[in-house]
Amino acid sequence: MCVLCRRRTGWWGNFVFMITLRQHLEISKYSERENGIFEYISTLSPEDRVDTTRKIVETYPIDMKGDISDDIKSKFNITTSVMELVLGQFIMLEQIITGKTRYATDAENDFAIAQLILRPKHHILFDNENDEDEKNNTNALLDSPVEDIYRVLTKFLDNREFILFKQFSGVFYEMPDKDEEDEEVEQTQEELTAEQLFSQQWYWYSMVRMLAQEDITRYSEIYMLKMSTVMPEMSFIAQRSKIESARQRQGEAMRKL
Repeated sequence: MCVLCRRRTGWWGNFVFMITLRQHLEISKYSERENGIFEYISTLSPEDRVDTTRKIVETYPIDMKGDISDDIKSKFNITTSVMELVLGQFIMLEQIITGKTRYATDAENDFAIAQLILRPKHHILFDNENDEDEKNNTNALLDSPVEDIYRVLTKFLDNREFILFKQFSGVFYEMPDKDEEDEEVEQTQEELTAEQLFSQQWYWYSMVRMLAQEDITRYSEIYMLKMSTVMPEMSFIAQRSKIESARQRQGEAMRKL
């Protein structure tokens, strides 16, 4: 991940040097190349090269731990907590974060996350079906300081780590046993059984189907449930399932005696 908009004084004077998210995405395309940054600068017009070089020096490495600027708060409806998401929004984010939805660069991956958590200011509920709103929101993001965008991403991802792997540990993602971690065994797609592949492919859909009690007419309603409602319910279901499985294994063991 990466970002900017830092004020400094010096022989350049009292300026704000800013790399936008749009520029950051372009720069990231060159980052893996041998002469990446220099190659990127060489594509610019002579009059832009000095200015852009100064901005790059001021921006990178991006300071991602600072406060979110008032300017960004005024432009977007910002979500930095998993519990504030709706289920459909959460599922789309998880597909990106876990690599199920792939992008050419890490920066493009980060941009896709940003598009889901920095929403149009006038949106009260999550809604990504209005093409004009999405286009305007995308352009507003691209023209924002990259540092501001990454500060939002950092706050959201830190909260996600706490919610999914501490507060509600094991609800959506199984925590590996110590033995499994030590062995570092990774199954490839070819090694997965048909049942495991099915479970992976339909994991989120199966969860929505269960919450809707298999009533397909309620799926849209379920996708719009707040995660503050979904998380406790899924935690209850997960814990109940573990208790029932343990009881079943105990019963099977007793029958073998």
